[in-house]
Amino acid sequence: MPPSLPLLLLADSTQPDGNTLLALARRQGILLDGALVAAGQGTLAPALPLALPPGSTPPFILLAHGQVCLPALQAVQHDPRCRAALLLSPEGDARHARALAFPALVACHRPDARYPRLTHAATLAAAWQARLHLLQGQDVLAELSPLLAALAVLAAQPLAGDC
Repeated sequence: MPPSLPLLLLADSTQPDGNTLLALARRQGILLDGALVAAGQGTLAPALPLALPPGSTPPFILLAHGQVCLPALQAVQHDPRCRAALLLSPEGDARHARALAFPALVACHRPDARYPRLTHAATLAAAWQARLHLLQGQDVLAELSPLLAALAVLAAQPLAGDC
């Protein structure tokens, strides 16, 4: 079942996790217009206002990965349109991470030289007050699909003051 809210995908398409999130978003079939930012390191911040013009987009679920996660969360942390986030193998300085105002899921790979350490992802998840999920299998896309569906159910719930 696709999520009822559109997805804002911020991913580096040159990275495996970026391609995984792109495939996940395409499978769901509900992307915000202009939502894919093929971001190399340092290009996300200028591109984000283009992806999120004020008042022109509906509520959404954020999908981000790696070093894109922290700048993406900083950009949407006070935006009431962001209703949830799925963050894959987040990287960055945990000292600047704060609790999120929306439900979030941090998914990370089993410890492997190609991916950040599990303890770092767990530290960020704790700072964001997000659920942590350790990916178990080889088919990450199949594993993330039901997690995104569950997150979409949470994101569709009315916020305080929406009732």
